[in-house]
Formats: sequence, C-alpha cells, structure tokens
Amino acid sequence: MFLPPDMSSVRHFRTELKRTLEDNGFSADNIMHIELAADEALTNAVSANVSCHCDETIICRWRIDSSKFTLYILDYGSGLSEEGSLPDTDKDLLRSNQSQCFSTFLDHIKNHQSKKPDTLPYNGSGQKHKNMGKGLKIINAMMDSVKVMFHGEGMVDEAPAGFKVMGSIIALEYDRSKHL
Repeated sequence: MFLPPDMSSVRHFRTELKRTLEDNGFSADNIMHIELAADEALTNAVSANVSCHCDETIICRWRIDSSKFTLYILDYGSGLSEEGSLPDTDKDLLRSNQSQCFSTFLDHIKNHQSKKPDTLPYNGSGQKHKNMGKGLKIINAMMDSVKVMFHGEGMVDEAPAGFKVMGSIIALEYDRSKHL
C-alpha cells in the first residue's frame, strides 16, 4: 500500500490488513495484536514524515507465509529512536498472564500518552494526537520480532554509520503458531 503521511490513512490500512489476516485464518486475538502494533508503526511513520516536513508517500507491504506474518513500513523521516526497550521479563509476563498484565500495560500506556499530545495531520488539517510516545514498547510487546533499519543514499542498514539517513524501515513479524 502507498499511503499519504496523514493519520486518516490508518483506517484504510487497518481495513485492508484485517481483511487479509481474516482471509488467511488468523484468529481475532492474533489480529488484535497485529493491528495494534501495525497502527503504532504507521503512526510512527506519519509522525516521522511530519517532523521532517516531508510529504513523501509511506510504503506498507506485508506478506503471509503459512503461519508467519511480516509487515514492512518505510517512511522518509529521520528515523526512529529507541524509547528504551521493553525488558524481556515484561514481554514474558505479558504473554503468560495476559488478562492481568495486558490491562496494567494498557493503563500505563494511556497514562503516558495523556501527558504528551502532539499535532499530526488528519484529512489534511492538524489535529491533537495523544498517542505519542511508547509506540516501540507497544510494538515490541505485541510482535514476535521488531527490526528497525534506516535507508539513505542507496543503502539500507541497521546502524547508519557514515551515510545520511533519509528514513526508516520497520519490519514486524508475528507467528500465529506461537500464540495458540
């Protein structure tokens, strides 16, 4: 999909993604995890483009190979920063005790987000958007693998030493066979 750097594109993206996941036999719980992470990743891409005053198209591609879903989102912002990785113990707790930990996790995220609204385009006009920050923590908690790469000057690399970053590529993986 080719999407404008506007938050209104999230709805269209989510609709197509959900349809594809349902058509490929992913459960409602799997879809919820993937949608939440994908929404956060696309929001980060829109925010990255906007922060660099860039109106380049955001590219979203996904593939499904048996039980494994992989999503790539390419933007033209200055790249994502690690917001502090989620400790492995938090990921394990979230996956093993979802009813208790998921609620606590979401309450923590909502509390953080309510303190940090920012402005992002929605249908071409600036709108306050409270979901700023902690996106990578949410993505890491929902997905099996998260990889951030950078592109610029005809190169793609995980650690952009020596070349000008023109944007980032985030690769998300989810294997439904691990979440039965």
